[in-house]
Amino acid sequence: MRFICTGILLLGWCLTSFGQTYPDLPALDFDRRSDAAYMDSLLTLGRSHQRLVDKLPRSRRNDTLRLEGLRFMISVFKQMRGPQRDSSYIYAKRLEERALAYRNTLFAVRGMMQQEYYLRTAQTDYVQALKINQRASALCVGLPRESSPRWQVQMNMGDLYALLKEYDNALTSYQTSLTLLSYNTSLTPKNRKLLASQALSQMGEVYEAQGRFEQARQQYEASRQIAFETNSQTNVAYANERLGDFFISRHQPEQAIRYFNEGLAVWTQLRDRAGQASVWARLAECYTLTNKPALAIEFGEKALAVARQSGYLRMRQMATQALYRAYRLANQPTQALAMYEEYVVLRDSLNNLRRVEELSLMQKKYDIGQVRAEADRERLVQQQQLIDLRRQAEIARLRAETEREQLAGETRMSQLQRRIETERLRADSERSRREQQANIDALNSDIERQYLTRAFLVAGLAMLLFFTIVYFRKSRLVSRQKREIESFNHDLESKVAARTAELEQANAQLRAKNKEIEDALLRGQTLERKRMAADLHDSLGGLLAAIKTSLSALNPARLSQREQLVYQNLLNMTKEAFAEVRYLSHNLQPDELEKHGLSQALERLVNKLNSTQKIVFRLENAELPRLDKTTEFNLYSICIELCSNILRHSEATEAYILFRRFGTELNMIVKDNGCGMNPADATGMGLRNIQSRMDQIHGRYEIHSEIGEGTTFIFILPVAVGNLVENSDY
Repeated sequence: MRFICTGILLLGWCLTSFGQTYPDLPALDFDRRSDAAYMDSLLTLGRSHQRLVDKLPRSRRNDTLRLEGLRFMISVFKQMRGPQRDSSYIYAKRLEERALAYRNTLFAVRGMMQQEYYLRTAQTDYVQALKINQRASALCVGLPRESSPRWQVQMNMGDLYALLKEYDNALTSYQTSLTLLSYNTSLTPKNRKLLASQALSQMGEVYEAQGRFEQARQQYEASRQIAFETNSQTNVAYANERLGDFFISRHQPEQAIRYFNEGLAVWTQLRDRAGQASVWARLAECYTLTNKPALAIEFGEKALAVARQSGYLRMRQMATQALYRAYRLANQPTQALAMYEEYVVLRDSLNNLRRVEELSLMQKKYDIGQVRAEADRERLVQQQQLIDLRRQAEIARLRAETEREQLAGETRMSQLQRRIETERLRADSERSRREQQANIDALNSDIERQYLTRAFLVAGLAMLLFFTIVYFRKSRLVSRQKREIESFNHDLESKVAARTAELEQANAQLRAKNKEIEDALLRGQTLERKRMAADLHDSLGGLLAAIKTSLSALNPARLSQREQLVYQNLLNMTKEAFAEVRYLSHNLQPDELEKHGLSQALERLVNKLNSTQKIVFRLENAELPRLDKTTEFNLYSICIELCSNILRHSEATEAYILFRRFGTELNMIVKDNGCGMNPADATGMGLRNIQSRMDQIHGRYEIHSEIGEGTTFIFILPVAVGNLVENSDY
């Protein structure tokens, strides 16, 4: 819970970091959040601002003013207590949608961060919070480092890891957030210090959870020092409380009292009753440990009065425990006994809530693992797509180079042909000139003319031979380049095929890992059901047996007629309760389901129902094959849920559980002849549990019912080779 409470310190940044760019929206004073008149005035101011800017024409500046107005309303609602706090999520959704419409990525990320904070702290929906963080992180890539809120994404991830007890990852995220925060110049120096103080405090909580107490103390003291430097009274009070809690856990109450007194002075100055009561309860515990019962009783009674009035169960438990010890120390056994009884009731209630939260945390941790796996799969697909694009680009580049080489070769050949043609024309011209000269010089001897003619022909042949040799050499060069390109293409295809095989192997390993996670979750659920069944049988069953024994010790003959009737009713109700406990403890995880499968488990269930209930249940399981453990476990749980609903609500006389095979599908049909219902009203928690279980085994279901015509549930499950189990010893 302390990890969640530290998120409140983030409000200091939200209330002061953005409201300074528009004069109509002042910076908010976080220390006055308990002043109702002040908060109402801020809401009035924010709504007036919205009405004003909504009338302005569209422009970059006016769009920013509209977004700032939405951000201001989020900040005000975020620090309120009660149902009004939910309005911060509505305004955050509106801020994201409008920012995306305006193409303003920075404000879109700010809206997403406000949604994530609400889902994580108010709704404890860690899966949706993780998804929002992933989307916000992707948007932050396109923002400059000086104004990017990626530091907040990392701080949120640290809070999620801390809640899931992944402490090493939490420390890494907080340290990354501190580094990114130092680069951000869009925040004021005071806000950067406050956010650094928050990160240091949360790192201290992680160190304390790991048992690294000296490092935790150093982080807490550093956070407290920053709170004093920034003159943030609320942060000073929280820092003192955190250090006081630390020294109480280290069995140093004298040190804790000093810090608690400093924190109490701040809460008193701020007139915050909840903060005062929290410190009073802790001071009562400290004075009990230091053998000062009078002071412990004084502070404990004050804290208990506020806790009872405000409904703070945890504070009430702390106060009653401290008062029990203080009254016992002061030798006041009557008051001590009263406080101890109230403390035990509160302790049991909070323990039950904690167990429910732990079970919920296990499911949410599994869901977050699924989200991470999906993100990893998407990253692998993107990497494969990038490799394909690079390969296509490389092939296109090589093809373009080949075409350029061919074009250059053709150009060179054309140039050679033009040169040969030019030389031929020149030769013809020269020959004509020589012939004319020979005609003119008829007196020259024929031998000289023939010699000159032969010399010219030899020169022309030599030139033609030279150009022919050049042409063939260029042709061989082009052929060799083509062979090299083909060899390169072959090597590239081999590498692509090898990489594809590696990716397929990675996908197979990922699927195997997912299967191991599903098996581990089923084993955990099975062990938890066995433990709960044992607790029901041993604890509640033993208590009922003791009650029955105590009742049997009474002598009915000495009771009046009305008292004897009450006595008999108590005996009957005790027997029925004992039978119901045995029924519940067995059906939570029957041995037949684990050892012999769903068929025998359902036969045993129907036999027990028919022996103890007025409704006649019939089972037809001839077409039910043996399925894997996950499928059988979920189908059995669905049958238990529906049989319970039939017994409590249907007013039926007969009910059926039927199994039918149709090709590759297995149908489970559960129906009754009772009063029926309107399928549109089927929105209860039981049906949501059924939908969740069908999603786990990749099936679907249908509801057919009319008022007075009974109700029929049809569950359709695809029966693949992986679902069937041939060996009966499975």
